[in-house]
Amino acid sequence: MQKIIEFKKARFFGGINLEALNEKIYQLNQDGWKLVNVSTITGFFGQVYGYVLLIENNEFEI
Repeated sequence: MQKIIEFKKARFFGGINLEALNEKIYQLNQDGWKLVNVSTITGFFGQVYGYVLLIENNEFEI
């Protein structure tokens, strides 16, 4: 099964909180999910507003 997760947690002074993103990825790995792809969410002028994570695991949904 695959899932897409949108991550937009920002720091107080702007920008994406990469420590929180790394913690989220670590938690997903502990729960049995494998990170397949990471893509940025950008604005019109190229500012990064977030990330999209494609994750998968070996469980099948019926």
